[in-house]
Amino acid sequence: MKNDGLINPAEIRKAIATLKPDGEVFEIRIPGKGISGYFRDAERLITAFDTVDLRGENVYITVNRVKPELLSRAASERFKKTKEATSDKDIDGFDWLFVDFDPERTSGISATADEIKKAFDLARRVRDYLSGIGFEEPLKAFSGNGVHLLYKIGLLNTDENIQLISDCLKSLDMMFSTDSVHIDIVNFNPSRICKLYGTLAQKGANTEDRPHRMSHIIGDPGELKQTPKVYLEKLAAAVPHEEIKPHQYNNYTPSTFDIRDWMAKHGIRYKERKYKDGTKYVLDECPFNSNHRAPDSAIFELNSGAIGFKCLHNSCAGRTWQDVRVLFEPTAYEQQINDRDRQIEEGWRRHNAERQKIIYRPMTEETPESPMFQTAEMILSKPEKRREFVKTGITMIDRNLMGLEKGCVSLVSGLRGSAKSTLLGEITLSAIDAGSTVLVYSGELTDTNYMRWLYLQAAGKNHVVQSAEHARFFYVPDEIKKQIAGWMGSRLWLYNNEHGNNFQRILIALTAKAQESRADLIILDNLMALELDGANTDKYEAQKRFIWSLESLAKLSNTHIVFVAHPRKAMGFLRLDDVSGSGDLSNAVDNAFIIHRNNHDFQKFTRQEFGWKPTDDIYTSTNVIEICKNRDLGAQDEFIPLWFEESTKRLKNELTEYKHFGWEENIEFI
Repeated sequence: MKNDGLINPAEIRKAIATLKPDGEVFEIRIPGKGISGYFRDAERLITAFDTVDLRGENVYITVNRVKPELLSRAASERFKKTKEATSDKDIDGFDWLFVDFDPERTSGISATADEIKKAFDLARRVRDYLSGIGFEEPLKAFSGNGVHLLYKIGLLNTDENIQLISDCLKSLDMMFSTDSVHIDIVNFNPSRICKLYGTLAQKGANTEDRPHRMSHIIGDPGELKQTPKVYLEKLAAAVPHEEIKPHQYNNYTPSTFDIRDWMAKHGIRYKERKYKDGTKYVLDECPFNSNHRAPDSAIFELNSGAIGFKCLHNSCAGRTWQDVRVLFEPTAYEQQINDRDRQIEEGWRRHNAERQKIIYRPMTEETPESPMFQTAEMILSKPEKRREFVKTGITMIDRNLMGLEKGCVSLVSGLRGSAKSTLLGEITLSAIDAGSTVLVYSGELTDTNYMRWLYLQAAGKNHVVQSAEHARFFYVPDEIKKQIAGWMGSRLWLYNNEHGNNFQRILIALTAKAQESRADLIILDNLMALELDGANTDKYEAQKRFIWSLESLAKLSNTHIVFVAHPRKAMGFLRLDDVSGSGDLSNAVDNAFIIHRNNHDFQKFTRQEFGWKPTDDIYTSTNVIEICKNRDLGAQDEFIPLWFEESTKRLKNELTEYKHFGWEENIEFI
């Protein structure tokens, strides 16, 4: 073969099959000879290489989807001299997000083994980071001098998407580029070309230290999944924009804000490094966690003056420059407090006029220490009990209600299949992650089935495996289960259903276990599975005693109790009054939530009930939590959109959310 050692036909076939499946048209360009050709078949391309002397030449392929008619631009599938290469307008869409890790070196020479190693190290960090925020697995390739990661994306060729790709590359460059390896930010144009894998990289002289190397796809890429656009938008959002002007100057006027002076004033140590779009201040330690050491957190200052912040650790995900500034200057953005925040703050102060039904309590004897009636001054002299809350992991519940208050009781309801148990699993894991202890009664699931579901939710999409036989079945490998179980430790206690469903016996056991373990949260899923007071007791009287018992247990053990109550058959949109059983259930609880499945009926009834428009953003979600009642704030008819992820059974606060629980600390994506 004419070009023995300069091309690897098997690797070329692999590259074309992966990058250009289904007979897509692509351009092959050999800039050193000023020739190119349009092809749609690997075998014809390999044959065409016999007509060209590739010694000293580098060969490239168009990354993205070329318009099919370009095959007629030149004689069919052969090389020719051309002045007209593929332009941006000749591209139908973006097939790939092309991330190129290029070692820093003198132009026109090959890389050393050490330089290539540094490129691989950085590519691994970026791959792990992107995987950790929800990106699918990339195509991994060696260019001969550096590393390529190509993420399947499938976007149209529009100005908006060109800017999106550009911002994604700028974001990665800003966060990860080093003095030794940079991420190329110019690879955003639609007609971008990259190394044709299976051809020799021939830059400069072929020396022992800097040899010419064969490019290739790394490993078997298998079936590559497309990363949805929303994850690209999430990555692009890290690029800083204009600084929000502070309400108080804090010794600086907005027009003369100097980030170096500000860091010096607050004792923040850093190392300064220039990059293409601005300056990167690599912090000695993260402001939010001193265990996050350099180079994992940095403040960025763009040439435009915009300032940003990023820490690559999962526990700091979502932290912004504004969060950093407020950490040191709490009033810097005082005017940014929105009306909703003010309402919440005022709600905690004002007296709640809503009066709930008075529930009978056994009368006790009056004593000097406990008079039957008290004056305001007598009450004022009592030490105020500190309010404690269990975090749910549902952002809007934790923000609007501060979480679930200990000493209180919540009711959760919803139609069959609305994800009630899924929601409770999410709350359980979030509580454990925050250091809380949780007791769970799951009357309808065996212990192994309950844990199988919980393991999926705890594992996350990077750690679940799809069954080869059943596309909708996912499981967690045993090794990951062991890590999760070890992380949970004694913070999760699951009732053993072999001991029966008699509520009185379970209540005694719960009381003892709650006090022994100092439980912060008790979950009862669900009311229908419990045997309340025997067949001869009035159903409504039994439910009244049930809710009184929960209230007493919550206060006695300083815990929060959540129980599930199924609704009666609702005629129309499900409301709190549709919850089955005695009115004491909904009247006596401190919080009541209904979880809805976002289907045709939900959309129809909410448009009728609340006048929502068909284009309302809430209809993009899969499930919606309704806050029907909150005793302290009087909240009701508040709707929180969530997104269900089938592979992990998680309910996400936003479509791109990828929550990492504490068991992953030892394998954190950095």
